[in-house]
Amino acid sequence: MYCFTFEILAITYSIHIMETLLQLDKDLLIWFNSSHSPFWDVIMMFFTRIEFWIPFFILVTYQIFKYKSKEAWWWLIGISLLILFGDLISNYLFKNILQRLRPSHEPSLYGIVNLVKAYSGDQFGFVSSHATAVFAFAIYTSKLFKNNIYSLFIGIWALLIVYTRLYLGLHYPGDILGGMALGCGLGYFFYRITRWWVYRLYPQKPFARYKQVLENSDAGILIAVVALEMLTISFVALKLLKLGFF
Repeated sequence: MYCFTFEILAITYSIHIMETLLQLDKDLLIWFNSSHSPFWDVIMMFFTRIEFWIPFFILVTYQIFKYKSKEAWWWLIGISLLILFGDLISNYLFKNILQRLRPSHEPSLYGIVNLVKAYSGDQFGFVSSHATAVFAFAIYTSKLFKNNIYSLFIGIWALLIVYTRLYLGLHYPGDILGGMALGCGLGYFFYRITRWWVYRLYPQKPFARYKQVLENSDAGILIAVVALEMLTISFVALKLLKLGFF
């Protein structure tokens, strides 16, 4: 009898905790999503699109070839695999099974969540595929380059990308945190697997595995390219607003 009562209390308490966390998730989303302006709407719509950052990805690829030469193709295969598996896992093992509606599709949030140009994304949102991809990329490349400046920069860049998902009302903070955790795990896992394989093919002295790969000057170039992209799109956004496109 006592055991049964304890189980009922435990289940009731767990349900209460879950409901509290879900409500907190909604409240945090509304807070992140509450401040909007036409200028930032345009900026966030561009920043959230992975293809917008192609010049940056091309330059990262160049740096990998520059510093890793004959190993480069294996490191790029590792990046490709982590992005592929991140997308498959986030979509088929989380979104399609858990089926948590995005806030943009949640009936109770209609009229509360600000959507930009009625963009609502796919139906389900946990976990965030964007958060998974950018944090997997950030962890993998920061471990590969072993440069503190780059590591700080790529972490800030990844946070910027996931913030756009909150601004646009496409994910709850919980979706983002889940994607970040999954991405960090995948990034580290694929880095270790790729490193193991590369070192089997191209044996190196132990100390060489831990030295800085990317020079500070090249990290600065990567940061400059991203800054130039952001400034360029800011000017484009202002021009589009003046012409009445948004």
